[in-house]
Amino acid sequence: MSFNLVALPFKSKPLPRLVLFGALGMGLFVGWTLPSIAAATSAHAEVHPLEIADGDLGQALNALGHQTGILLSYSPDLVDGMTSPGLSGQYTVLQGLGLLLSGTGLQVEQLANGGFLIRNQSNTTDDQAAALPLMQVEGAYTGYGYAAIENGEMRNAMRGDLAETLSIIPSVRVADSSSSSLQQGDIKPAELSIRGAAPYQNKLMLDGASIDNLMDPAQRENPSNYTNVAGHSQGIFLNTDFLSQVEVIDVNASASEGGFSGGVIKAETKSYDGEDFFSISQRSTRDSWTNFHIDPAQLGEFGDGAAQAVTGVPGDFQPNFRKDQLSLQGATRIGDIGIFAGLDEKTSRIWQKQVVDIDFDHFAQTGRIFKPSEERSLDTYSRSGVLRLDWLEQDYLLNASLAFSEYDEDTFFINYLDSDFDSRHQGLNLSVNYGQHFGNTRLDLNVSAGISSDERYFKHAVLDQYRYTTIYQGGIIGGYGDLESEQRTLTSTLKLSTPLTDALTFDYGGELRWLNFRQNRLNDFTYNEYTLDFTQPLPPQSGLGSWSPADQYHAREVIYQAGEIKFNNLNAAAFTELNGDHQRFFWRTGLRLERDDWLGNTNLAPRLSAGIYLDAAKRYRITAGANRYYGKSFLAYRLRELERDRIVIRSRTSPNAEYQSVDVNRTWFYQDLDTPYDDELNLGISGPLMSGEAGLMLVERKGERQVRTRYDATTQMYWFDNSGSSRTHQVDLYWRSTPAEWLGAYWAINTSASWMDKQTDTTYGNSSSGYLSNSNSADDEVWFEGKRILKRDLPANDFATPVSINLDLITRSGDDRIQLRNAFALTNGYRSLRNVGTDSTTGLKQYEVHKQGSTLRWDMSIDLRLLQSRNSPYLRLDVVNVTDNQNTISAESNVQLFGVGRQYWLELGYKF
Repeated sequence: MSFNLVALPFKSKPLPRLVLFGALGMGLFVGWTLPSIAAATSAHAEVHPLEIADGDLGQALNALGHQTGILLSYSPDLVDGMTSPGLSGQYTVLQGLGLLLSGTGLQVEQLANGGFLIRNQSNTTDDQAAALPLMQVEGAYTGYGYAAIENGEMRNAMRGDLAETLSIIPSVRVADSSSSSLQQGDIKPAELSIRGAAPYQNKLMLDGASIDNLMDPAQRENPSNYTNVAGHSQGIFLNTDFLSQVEVIDVNASASEGGFSGGVIKAETKSYDGEDFFSISQRSTRDSWTNFHIDPAQLGEFGDGAAQAVTGVPGDFQPNFRKDQLSLQGATRIGDIGIFAGLDEKTSRIWQKQVVDIDFDHFAQTGRIFKPSEERSLDTYSRSGVLRLDWLEQDYLLNASLAFSEYDEDTFFINYLDSDFDSRHQGLNLSVNYGQHFGNTRLDLNVSAGISSDERYFKHAVLDQYRYTTIYQGGIIGGYGDLESEQRTLTSTLKLSTPLTDALTFDYGGELRWLNFRQNRLNDFTYNEYTLDFTQPLPPQSGLGSWSPADQYHAREVIYQAGEIKFNNLNAAAFTELNGDHQRFFWRTGLRLERDDWLGNTNLAPRLSAGIYLDAAKRYRITAGANRYYGKSFLAYRLRELERDRIVIRSRTSPNAEYQSVDVNRTWFYQDLDTPYDDELNLGISGPLMSGEAGLMLVERKGERQVRTRYDATTQMYWFDNSGSSRTHQVDLYWRSTPAEWLGAYWAINTSASWMDKQTDTTYGNSSSGYLSNSNSADDEVWFEGKRILKRDLPANDFATPVSINLDLITRSGDDRIQLRNAFALTNGYRSLRNVGTDSTTGLKQYEVHKQGSTLRWDMSIDLRLLQSRNSPYLRLDVVNVTDNQNTISAESNVQLFGVGRQYWLELGYKF
């Protein structure tokens, strides 16, 4: 498919200087050495076999883009009414463009990102920039189902994260909680699924470098989580306003792509494009600008700002919040180097209750047994930045980018006294890209270095639990100490492409990735358990069902010792691929050999896709593919085993008894794991339709050997195994119009629709999901809809909305002062899967599906430049859910979760 489109509490821990300086040093070394290598090599443009029919110039340019694999940008009004004599033969890209544009008064300009811009010879670059939107021709990708979204077409009315940006792509499903009315104070990026896979099985790339979190991405913060830090699938939290393009590979991925079983997300930062610019903006929303839709059963709790939960992490209900975002970005040129830089900070403040108590008077008045108290404010910060350098007007491609993000959240555990802690997620990545022709061979090289960390810092490192003192009277006191998980990566990927004949191209290359994992506990964390002595008469109760802590003796002690657990591994991959294009047929067949050093597996992934052009101009095509994708492995798979050596447990059965040591090896063991994978079959058709590009794609994915957590109640042992599986069927439909001029304005339409049917034995959206799922085997039988089925055949409960329809209408005034975006999202057929107990006849676990109604959300964005000059202040207003629809996005325990009602965002800024 083709879419063209502050003070920190506790302690501050900067990214290690050694890695930062080392990364910068490597970048400087590459930056100085590669140009000298390239200068010593003769550059020869690649020759392409071109068959382009005579006729409309716009169609001819599109055909050249598809047949050569270039990114070609032009304004449709420039070529309106122009014709082309066509081409037939062997030409370089510049030769072909020159012949097609001969006599038109148009010229071609090569951009820093390797693409080409067509403009009027009489116009300057500044004049051309005002003629946006440009038509984007995604060369070669359309034949195999890739999708690309340009900066001007990215959705960013609400969160401005990758999930919102990619929500228009039919293969993508976004976490339900991302639009929840209950949690509008959140600023952490939402998780997203591609083709039904777990969010952590997508591969996220920035400027050619992987920025995945490989530590414990499915982990979420919760009070029972003593030894693990909450994670996220993204190693760096990106501000999508700093991106020029996001490409998604969700079907027929090349053999050059690996380390995923969902999809590949390739984000490209902005670069200098011939025009200096600078902008600054401030963006805000708050609870008074928001309409909340709340289930009546939760309305009182929501107003209290505290869930009717005895323990947990705050933030389930956020009735009072304020969110702000300050952003700066700009680009310029110094000598032969183009520079882009961006800096962004998001802040959020919510008000929450830390302690709840049982209050029968409160229950009589409100019907809620727990009465919250002690309101306090919690602050969250999310900062990100990027610096990109491009060497301009060279006969080679060379660029480098440095990106960072830091997320910092104040929080606590409900009813845990003195449990305040600071939760952080940090990332830094340096990426260097070099591309050059050596004779007929094209070489593309990426070298990158990155570091990311998940951290938490408690005020206290001792947790005391009094088993017979209720939590309302101080039954749990203290915190979990300071814990850090960190990954460091050095990666190099190499791809070479050599034409063998006019119809065949041979691609080959490889990847080396060194990873260093480290978990560091900065201080001993001690868990103490106190209990009553039942061999003696019990003391008087201090409250209903509660005894004083002073009446209980120390029965158990668990010490998680300070120190580091660290290890290295080296993953490697090699691939070969043959690309063919002969007359009406095109094909690509390849093999990818991967070494998963972490799990000790060597995997072979075959890739095959082929198609046929339905017309002589090669505009309409049918494609089919059969592919295997091996997923990622994580620190968590081995950490549980290794951390046993740092745990000391002792217990006793009476106040006078001696302490006895407990064997930690009796709780967890490691067994060999296979690398999970997805097998894919697909069939698609695409081509021009009604002044646009349309396509239909049918995809089946079968996920096998997925990792799950198992537990044996008899031996009381935990372990990971490969018992999980999933099956996903999707039908995707899209249409994207060519930007057109009408009534003095430019208009563009992006539409997509998708139907999904997914079965799996787990969920991916909660705190016990994916490889953390602690359940019976996927091959166990359950009772569903009056019959026995395997657990793996149950319908999915999240990231699996059956019908999803999206439409974006983008309008830009002729003078470029006003831009209006209307984004519509429709879903239908959401299914909530519930475990309703045990079937009385069979004794099997019984599940039911509760269907929800359809949802419709209309978001509108208005961007107004206040002055005629290009240097002008501007005003932007975003209205989320314009019609204030009450959209049910999920349901659990007979309580519905609604999406946010009408919400306003206001942005003020200045563009120079």
